[in-house]
Amino acid sequence: MLKLTPQNYISKQIKFGNTEKVSENKSKKESYNDPLMQWPARGLAYSNELGAAISEVAPRLGTLLWFPAMLYFGADIYDKYKNEKTSYSPDAKRGTEQAIFQLLASVFLPTGAVIAGQKIASAIGVLGKNGLSLQSQEEIINFLQDFTNRRHIDKHQNNITEFKKHFVESISTKREKLIRENKIKNPFKVIKQAIFGRRHPESIAMSEKDRVLKFADTHIDEMFTLYDNLIRNQKPKAFSNKMWNTFEKLKNKYKKDADYKLTYLRDAAEDTIKKYQKSKIMNAKILKTVGGFVALGLAIKPIDNFVEHVVIKKYVAPNLNSMFSTNNTSVDKKSTSSEQNKA
Repeated sequence: MLKLTPQNYISKQIKFGNTEKVSENKSKKESYNDPLMQWPARGLAYSNELGAAISEVAPRLGTLLWFPAMLYFGADIYDKYKNEKTSYSPDAKRGTEQAIFQLLASVFLPTGAVIAGQKIASAIGVLGKNGLSLQSQEEIINFLQDFTNRRHIDKHQNNITEFKKHFVESISTKREKLIRENKIKNPFKVIKQAIFGRRHPESIAMSEKDRVLKFADTHIDEMFTLYDNLIRNQKPKAFSNKMWNTFEKLKNKYKKDADYKLTYLRDAAEDTIKKYQKSKIMNAKILKTVGGFVALGLAIKPIDNFVEHVVIKKYVAPNLNSMFSTNNTSVDKKSTSSEQNKA
């Protein structure tokens, strides 16, 4: 029997105490915090989703925000390929798995959630008086602006009926063309337009023609009313003080410019009306952007869990294991046969 003397007991305590400290230190050493998963670096992974969400109100910034995310994804995939946590151990399987994870969890599914949220928010517009989605309303106003750019309002001021007649012919032709084009559409073009595109004119083709024409007719009447007020130097009821001040500034600016001097009032009025119409479009864009953010906030965690625990663990990892093990076996057989040939 081992007799514990006070000295032995103390030494045992010290020994056991040291063992505990060593094991604690070892566990601390073994715990690994991925630097790419820590903030603020981790925030770069969400910049593309932020870009997709704000693309409606700030399309250029939305596109630019994809670049930090792409750099982050590349760095993360390369890091997982090269390192097994703190150990340098290149592994193609690990890198491929991370690439698939990032592609699904950080690019396709979150962007899809944002687009779905925007479309749901847009569809709510159907519940309004005009029965059109926010996207359709936006595209009709865009088309009206493009149509008006090719002709001046003052030339049709006394013949609004003729202006409307040409507009109806033009938008009907455009709508029929869009219907034909959207029967067969390039899937890559769809993805590109969904992520980076600002306009979706096909929404006009998807809306009822009578509703499209009625909505356009209302806005044409409003446009001519606004123009009539402005050239008489009267503030329209629909204008805010800020919009009226914009007209005054443009009027004074064009009056001093030799290129606009003769038609300064007309040009100032037309440009102010366009700004007013764009402010209406912006309201629709903001609502769609909010819908995108809400959808992203609700979907981001379920997406991560689904991709990691279902797609990667159940489908991707097993297939990669079998694929890479087959490749390794082939390599081993080749090296064995080459060694035998040398012998």
